[in-house]
Amino acid sequence: MLCYEGVPCVYKRGSNPYFPVKLHIAAADSLGVRSMATLVEAKGLKVMIDPGAALGPRRYGLPPHQIEELALALAKEKIRELVRGADAVVFTHYHWDHYDPELPLEGKTVVVKDPEKHINRSQRARAKLLRCPYIAGDGKSIDLGPEELVVSPPLPHGPEGTKLGYVIAVKVGEVLYSSDVQGPVSGAAAEWMIEQDPKTIVMDGPPTYFLGYRFSRENRDAALRNLERIMGSTGVKEIVLDHHLLRDLDCEERFPVKETAKEYGVRVLTAAEHGGREGLHLEAWRRMLWKGEKSIGAAQVRRAYHGGEG
Repeated sequence: MLCYEGVPCVYKRGSNPYFPVKLHIAAADSLGVRSMATLVEAKGLKVMIDPGAALGPRRYGLPPHQIEELALALAKEKIRELVRGADAVVFTHYHWDHYDPELPLEGKTVVVKDPEKHINRSQRARAKLLRCPYIAGDGKSIDLGPEELVVSPPLPHGPEGTKLGYVIAVKVGEVLYSSDVQGPVSGAAAEWMIEQDPKTIVMDGPPTYFLGYRFSRENRDAALRNLERIMGSTGVKEIVLDHHLLRDLDCEERFPVKETAKEYGVRVLTAAEHGGREGLHLEAWRRMLWKGEKSIGAAQVRRAYHGGEG
Protein backbone atom coordinates (compact mmCIF):
# COMPACT_ATOMS: atom_id res chain seq x y z
CA MET A 1 0.00 0.00 0.00
CA LEU A 2 1.37 3.42 -0.96
CA CYS A 3 0.36 6.60 0.80
CA TYR A 4 2.42 9.20 -1.07
CA GLU A 5 5.01 9.46 -3.83
CA GLY A 6 6.08 5.82 -3.63
CA VAL A 7 6.83 5.84 0.09
CA PRO A 8 5.44 2.78 1.96
CA CYS A 9 2.37 3.61 4.01
CA VAL A 10 2.63 2.88 7.71
CA TYR A 11 -1.04 2.17 8.37
CA LYS A 12 -1.55 -0.79 10.68
CA ARG A 13 -4.76 -2.67 10.03
CA GLY A 14 -6.72 -3.21 13.18
CA SER A 15 -5.35 -0.13 14.94
CA ASN A 16 -7.77 1.28 17.48
CA PRO A 17 -9.41 4.48 16.13
CA TYR A 18 -10.21 5.55 19.71
CA PHE A 19 -6.66 5.15 20.98
CA PRO A 20 -5.86 8.19 23.18
CA VAL A 21 -3.21 10.62 21.95
CA LYS A 22 0.05 10.13 23.83
CA LEU A 23 2.95 12.53 23.88
CA HIS A 24 6.46 11.59 24.97
CA ILE A 25 9.27 14.14 24.75
CA ALA A 26 12.38 12.02 24.56
CA ALA A 27 15.00 14.76 24.89
CA ALA A 28 14.99 18.53 25.38
CA ASP A 29 16.99 21.43 26.72
CA SER A 30 15.17 21.08 30.05
CA LEU A 31 16.53 17.51 30.10
CA GLY A 32 20.14 18.53 29.55
CA VAL A 33 20.66 18.51 25.76
CA ARG A 34 19.79 20.63 22.75
CA SER A 35 16.80 18.76 21.34
CA MET A 36 13.05 18.68 20.81
CA ALA A 37 12.78 14.96 20.00
CA THR A 38 9.09 14.12 20.42
CA LEU A 39 6.98 11.00 19.87
CA VAL A 40 3.27 11.50 19.19
CA GLU A 41 1.04 8.43 19.27
CA ALA A 42 -2.48 8.85 17.89
CA LYS A 43 -4.94 6.07 16.99
CA GLY A 44 -2.14 3.53 17.24
CA LEU A 45 0.11 5.48 14.87
CA LYS A 46 3.53 6.46 16.24
CA VAL A 47 5.16 9.55 14.71
CA MET A 48 8.66 10.52 15.85
CA ILE A 49 9.44 14.18 15.21
CA ASP A 50 12.96 15.67 15.09
CA PRO A 51 14.90 12.72 16.52
CA GLY A 52 18.18 14.53 16.98
CA ALA A 53 20.22 15.78 19.92
CA ALA A 54 23.39 17.82 20.34
CA LEU A 55 25.32 19.96 22.81
CA GLY A 56 26.25 23.61 22.53
CA PRO A 57 29.93 23.50 21.52
CA ARG A 58 30.78 26.62 23.57
CA ARG A 59 28.82 28.37 26.31
CA TYR A 60 30.26 31.02 28.61
CA GLY A 61 33.49 30.30 26.70
CA LEU A 62 33.42 26.71 28.03
CA PRO A 63 33.05 23.31 26.30
CA PRO A 64 30.38 20.81 27.43
CA HIS A 65 30.81 19.41 30.94
CA GLN A 66 31.15 15.64 31.33
CA ILE A 67 27.65 15.44 32.82
CA GLU A 68 26.33 17.00 29.59
CA GLU A 69 28.16 14.34 27.60
CA LEU A 70 26.40 11.67 29.68
CA ALA A 71 23.03 13.34 29.06
CA LEU A 72 23.72 13.38 25.32
CA ALA A 73 24.61 9.68 25.26
CA LEU A 74 21.43 8.78 27.16
CA ALA A 75 19.30 11.07 24.98
CA LYS A 76 20.58 9.47 21.77
CA GLU A 77 19.99 6.01 23.21
CA LYS A 78 16.40 6.92 24.10
CA ILE A 79 15.80 8.51 20.71
CA ARG A 80 17.03 5.42 18.84
CA GLU A 81 14.77 3.24 20.97
CA LEU A 82 11.71 5.33 20.12
CA VAL A 83 12.61 5.60 16.43
CA ARG A 84 12.83 1.81 16.17
CA GLY A 85 9.22 1.54 17.34
CA ALA A 86 7.90 4.46 15.26
CA ASP A 87 5.84 4.17 12.09
CA ALA A 88 6.80 7.57 10.68
CA VAL A 89 9.68 9.99 11.24
CA VAL A 90 9.65 13.74 10.58
CA PHE A 91 12.65 16.04 10.22
CA THR A 92 11.49 19.66 10.36
CA HIS A 93 14.93 20.96 9.29
CA TYR A 94 18.56 19.87 9.15
CA HIS A 95 20.26 21.26 12.25
CA TRP A 96 21.97 18.48 14.20
CA ASP A 97 19.86 18.93 17.32
CA HIS A 98 16.82 18.01 15.20
CA TYR A 99 18.27 15.74 12.53
CA ASP A 100 20.22 12.48 12.50
CA PRO A 101 20.53 10.75 9.09
CA GLU A 102 22.20 7.71 10.70
CA LEU A 103 19.07 6.56 12.55
CA PRO A 104 17.39 3.23 11.61
CA LEU A 105 14.77 4.54 9.15
CA GLU A 106 14.22 1.50 6.93
CA GLY A 107 10.56 0.68 6.31
CA LYS A 108 9.29 3.93 7.83
CA THR A 109 7.48 6.83 6.23
CA VAL A 110 10.00 9.68 6.38
CA VAL A 111 8.77 13.25 5.96
CA VAL A 112 11.27 16.09 5.68
CA LYS A 113 11.63 19.80 5.10
CA ASP A 114 12.02 20.14 1.32
CA PRO A 115 15.79 19.80 0.76
CA GLU A 116 15.75 21.86 -2.46
CA LYS A 117 13.41 24.81 -1.84
CA HIS A 118 13.47 27.51 0.83
CA ILE A 119 16.68 26.16 2.29
CA ASN A 120 20.14 27.60 2.89
CA ARG A 121 23.41 26.09 1.67
CA SER A 122 24.51 24.36 4.88
CA GLN A 123 21.15 22.67 5.43
CA ARG A 124 20.99 21.57 1.79
CA ALA A 125 24.37 19.86 2.20
CA ARG A 126 23.25 18.09 5.38
CA ALA A 127 20.01 16.95 3.75
CA LYS A 128 22.03 15.00 1.17
CA LEU A 129 23.26 12.69 3.94
CA LEU A 130 19.79 11.15 4.23
CA ARG A 131 19.89 7.80 2.37
CA CYS A 132 16.28 6.63 2.32
CA PRO A 133 13.05 7.39 0.45
CA TYR A 134 11.32 10.50 1.81
CA ILE A 135 8.45 12.89 1.26
CA ALA A 136 9.22 16.61 0.98
CA GLY A 137 6.36 17.66 3.21
CA ASP A 138 6.23 21.45 2.87
CA GLY A 139 2.59 22.58 2.77
CA LYS A 140 1.15 19.07 2.29
CA SER A 141 -1.34 16.86 4.10
CA ILE A 142 -0.03 13.30 4.13
CA ASP A 143 -2.28 10.28 4.67
CA LEU A 144 -0.69 7.96 7.22
CA GLY A 145 -3.75 5.72 7.55
CA PRO A 146 -5.42 6.26 10.91
CA GLU A 147 -4.19 9.86 11.04
CA GLU A 148 -3.26 12.64 8.66
CA LEU A 149 0.01 14.50 9.02
CA VAL A 150 -0.62 18.18 8.29
CA VAL A 151 2.57 20.02 7.35
CA SER A 152 3.03 23.77 7.31
CA PRO A 153 4.52 25.76 4.45
CA PRO A 154 8.13 26.83 5.06
CA LEU A 155 8.31 29.05 8.15
CA PRO A 156 11.22 31.32 9.12
CA HIS A 157 13.73 29.88 11.59
CA GLY A 158 13.01 32.79 13.92
CA PRO A 159 12.45 36.36 12.72
CA GLU A 160 11.51 37.13 9.10
CA GLY A 161 14.61 37.43 6.93
CA THR A 162 16.81 35.31 9.19
CA LYS A 163 19.89 33.71 7.61
CA LEU A 164 19.14 30.47 9.49
CA GLY A 165 16.69 29.38 6.79
CA TYR A 166 13.29 27.75 7.14
CA VAL A 167 11.58 25.00 9.10
CA ILE A 168 8.29 23.15 8.86
CA ALA A 169 5.75 22.58 11.62
CA VAL A 170 3.46 19.55 11.77
CA LYS A 171 0.15 18.54 13.30
CA VAL A 172 -0.77 14.98 14.30
CA GLY A 173 -4.26 14.60 15.71
CA GLU A 174 -4.70 17.41 18.24
CA VAL A 175 -0.95 17.89 18.79
CA LEU A 176 0.96 20.62 16.95
CA TYR A 177 4.77 20.50 16.93
CA SER A 178 6.70 23.54 15.81
CA SER A 179 10.48 23.66 15.91
CA ASP A 180 12.77 26.69 15.95
CA VAL A 181 10.18 29.39 15.28
CA GLN A 182 11.44 31.10 18.43
CA GLY A 183 8.26 32.03 20.18
CA PRO A 184 6.91 32.27 17.43
CA VAL A 185 8.46 35.54 16.28
CA SER A 186 6.99 35.29 12.78
CA GLY A 187 3.40 36.35 12.21
CA ALA A 188 3.13 33.74 9.45
CA ALA A 189 4.03 30.98 11.91
CA ALA A 190 1.45 32.25 14.39
CA GLU A 191 -1.26 32.40 11.71
CA TRP A 192 -0.63 28.80 10.62
CA MET A 193 -0.81 27.60 14.22
CA ILE A 194 -4.08 29.44 14.76
CA GLU A 195 -5.55 27.85 11.63
CA GLN A 196 -4.74 24.38 12.97
CA ASP A 197 -6.57 24.97 16.30
CA PRO A 198 -4.58 22.40 18.31
CA LYS A 199 -5.24 21.30 21.88
CA THR A 200 -1.55 20.74 22.68
CA ILE A 201 1.47 22.57 21.29
CA VAL A 202 5.12 21.54 21.57
CA MET A 203 7.36 24.41 20.50
CA ASP A 204 10.56 26.29 21.16
CA GLY A 205 10.64 29.52 23.08
CA PRO A 206 12.76 32.49 21.97
CA PRO A 207 16.53 32.54 22.63
CA THR A 208 16.39 35.11 25.42
CA TYR A 209 19.97 34.26 26.40
CA PHE A 210 20.89 36.35 23.33
CA LEU A 211 18.52 39.17 24.31
CA GLY A 212 19.77 42.59 23.34
CA TYR A 213 22.51 41.57 20.91
CA ARG A 214 21.63 38.56 18.74
CA PHE A 215 17.93 38.56 19.56
CA SER A 216 16.25 41.93 19.87
CA ARG A 217 13.75 43.01 22.49
CA GLU A 218 11.39 43.84 19.62
CA ASN A 219 11.51 40.20 18.52
CA ARG A 220 10.95 39.05 22.11
CA ASP A 221 7.90 41.30 22.36
CA ALA A 222 6.58 40.02 19.01
CA ALA A 223 6.93 36.45 20.28
CA LEU A 224 4.96 37.30 23.42
CA ARG A 225 2.20 38.95 21.36
CA ASN A 226 2.01 36.05 18.92
CA LEU A 227 1.85 33.47 21.68
CA GLU A 228 -0.97 35.40 23.36
CA ARG A 229 -2.81 35.53 20.00
CA ILE A 230 -2.48 31.76 19.68
CA MET A 231 -3.85 31.20 23.19
CA GLY A 232 -6.72 33.60 22.60
CA SER A 233 -7.67 32.32 19.13
CA THR A 234 -7.50 28.53 19.54
CA GLY A 235 -8.70 25.83 21.92
CA VAL A 236 -5.17 25.07 23.09
CA LYS A 237 -5.00 23.82 26.68
CA GLU A 238 -1.32 22.99 27.06
CA ILE A 239 1.89 24.44 25.63
CA VAL A 240 5.20 22.70 26.14
CA LEU A 241 7.68 25.56 25.73
CA ASP A 242 11.32 24.50 25.75
CA HIS A 243 14.50 24.37 23.65
CA HIS A 244 16.19 27.81 23.14
CA LEU A 245 14.30 29.39 26.05
CA LEU A 246 15.65 26.90 28.60
CA ARG A 247 19.27 27.94 27.91
CA ASP A 248 18.58 31.12 29.89
CA LEU A 249 18.70 31.07 33.69
CA ASP A 250 16.43 34.15 33.68
CA CYS A 251 13.98 32.89 31.05
CA GLU A 252 10.81 33.27 33.14
CA GLU A 253 11.65 36.90 33.91
CA ARG A 254 12.67 37.73 30.33
CA PHE A 255 9.75 35.88 28.72
CA PRO A 256 6.86 36.22 31.22
CA VAL A 257 4.25 34.13 29.45
CA LYS A 258 2.95 31.93 32.28
CA GLU A 259 0.82 34.60 33.97
CA THR A 260 -0.78 35.55 30.65
CA ALA A 261 -1.44 31.88 29.94
CA LYS A 262 -3.40 31.52 33.18
CA GLU A 263 -5.85 34.16 31.94
CA TYR A 264 -6.63 31.88 28.99
CA GLY A 265 -6.74 28.67 31.02
CA VAL A 266 -3.58 27.37 29.31
CA ARG A 267 -0.83 25.43 31.06
CA VAL A 268 2.69 26.38 29.98
CA LEU A 269 5.38 23.96 31.07
CA THR A 270 8.78 22.60 30.12
CA ALA A 271 9.38 19.19 28.58
CA ALA A 272 10.75 17.97 31.91
CA GLU A 273 7.66 19.19 33.75
CA HIS A 274 5.39 17.60 31.14
CA GLY A 275 7.01 14.22 31.76
CA GLY A 276 7.07 14.57 35.53
CA ARG A 277 10.86 14.61 35.46
CA GLU A 278 13.47 16.71 37.22
CA GLY A 279 14.63 19.71 35.20
CA LEU A 280 18.26 19.50 34.15
CA HIS A 281 19.13 22.83 32.52
CA LEU A 282 22.69 21.72 31.99
CA GLU A 283 23.77 24.18 29.31
CA ALA A 284 22.45 27.12 31.33
CA TRP A 285 24.27 25.69 34.37
CA ARG A 286 27.54 25.00 32.49
CA ARG A 287 29.62 27.68 34.21
CA MET A 288 28.43 26.49 37.62
CA LEU A 289 29.12 22.87 36.70
CA TRP A 290 32.71 23.64 35.68
CA LYS A 291 33.30 25.75 38.80
CA GLY A 292 31.89 23.05 41.06
CA GLU A 293 29.14 25.39 42.25
CA LYS A 294 26.46 22.95 41.12
CA SER A 295 26.66 19.21 41.49
CA ILE A 296 24.63 16.93 39.23
CA GLY A 297 25.12 13.20 39.66
CA ALA A 298 24.99 10.55 36.95
CA ALA A 299 22.01 8.96 38.71
CA GLN A 300 20.01 12.18 38.34
CA VAL A 301 20.67 12.25 34.60
CA ARG A 302 19.80 8.59 34.18
CA ARG A 303 16.49 9.13 35.96
CA ALA A 304 15.62 11.85 33.43
CA TYR A 305 15.84 9.32 30.60
CA HIS A 306 14.78 6.09 32.29
CA GLY A 307 12.43 7.39 34.98
CA GLY A 308 9.17 9.20 34.18
CA GLU A 309 7.62 8.62 30.78
CA GLY A 310 5.15 11.52 30.58
